[in-house]
Amino acid sequence: MSQTKAFYHKSKAMLEFREELTQKYQRDFTNHNDTKIGKDYFVMELEKAGVSCYDYSPGKGRTPRKTPRHVINLRDAVLPWIAFREPEFNRVLNWLKAQSITETKGVFKDLTATVDGFTYVFGTGGIHGSIEKTVVESNDEYMILDLDVTSYYPNLAIQNGLYPEHLGETFVRIFRTLFEQRKNYDKKSAESAMLKLALNGVYGDSNNQFSLFYDPLFTMRITLNGQLLLCLLAEQLSAIPSCRILQVNTDGVTVRLLRANLAPLRAICNEWSIATRLNLEDVEYTKMCVRDVNNYLAVSTTGAVKRKGAYEYKMGWHQNHSALVVPRVAEMALIEGANIRQTVEAWPDMMDFMIKVKVPRTSRLMWGDRQIQGTSRVLVTRDGQPLVKVMPPLGGINKKGEPRNQERPMNQMSGWLTTVCNDVPDVRPAINYDYYVQEVEKLVMGLK
Repeated sequence: MSQTKAFYHKSKAMLEFREELTQKYQRDFTNHNDTKIGKDYFVMELEKAGVSCYDYSPGKGRTPRKTPRHVINLRDAVLPWIAFREPEFNRVLNWLKAQSITETKGVFKDLTATVDGFTYVFGTGGIHGSIEKTVVESNDEYMILDLDVTSYYPNLAIQNGLYPEHLGETFVRIFRTLFEQRKNYDKKSAESAMLKLALNGVYGDSNNQFSLFYDPLFTMRITLNGQLLLCLLAEQLSAIPSCRILQVNTDGVTVRLLRANLAPLRAICNEWSIATRLNLEDVEYTKMCVRDVNNYLAVSTTGAVKRKGAYEYKMGWHQNHSALVVPRVAEMALIEGANIRQTVEAWPDMMDFMIKVKVPRTSRLMWGDRQIQGTSRVLVTRDGQPLVKVMPPLGGINKKGEPRNQERPMNQMSGWLTTVCNDVPDVRPAINYDYYVQEVEKLVMGLK
């Protein structure tokens, strides 16, 4: 009961947010996840403006309006004024314009451009690229600057008049209105939170065939132009002496450059913003510890730490909270120079060593020779039993003509012993710190 109350207090702000929206708009938001809140609010605004979002028929009832596309000519998606100086970027641009696609997932496999030794990887969801296994620090001579486009995808639609065909130009007007409205609210208010969800949730649903926002050409217009415009920015920044691209991702670019060249960078950013009608925000970092594009730490000049991927430990309730001691200690080692083993062995919270293991109903979770519940919490300990996930047979026949009728065991934390901790108060095991030290070292060692 005490933990239920604690969870309630931790969730209180989210509950109050939904209660406030329910009272204000006379619609029950209690069980809506964040994304659904945003999308439903956008639909409310569309209907208020007279846009028909659903079709009604006696046989099917209410069905969302959509614009399916059997073929998408990408030339129709790319903004016509985009052009590059770099041959590699122009090669990618011309290749894209020549493509006609019938689906929007996985169609750009291995589409890359390497410019000045940095590789840009293109995809239907966005662009990415990064230095790897590297620690980069600022000093009196050099600075690290992260440049992000403000509300990139919503503003791409707003500034370029992009919309799902069946929703018409009113879609853009509402997008613009919601974006401007959000500026009038405190960032911590319920209205601001809801408007942010409405702005960000619509793009993703434009590629969902079951959504009333569905129009894959709109999706491609956003994602392709988003990537190409960032390449324009990176191309111009790379022309600054000493400027090195560290990362490029969905909505921004990170660079290291001489402090003396900050003014030319500002001029380029200003020109890019005027040409694209998009706004750039920047954060200065003192240090970046980068394993790869999806896993890194970045420390701002204010001391705030940006954590991505394996280094993240401030999780949402729906996320996996396993072995949080690992990213926490890795951060301390990389940023503060903490001794890994000493820090792990002195760590005060046993819950940060816990590991969640989950198997589907078709599989079994075996602790030694005993079956345990399919979702369990374990520790890696000096005494205990191996933990094994047992999956059902694949069925059918293998390449040798033999029946695939054997169950398939898969070791969890292979090579280590575990103790089941589903009833935490009764557990006081001898934690095997070696395992956790090894996991921390994977995040720390090898970064140069």
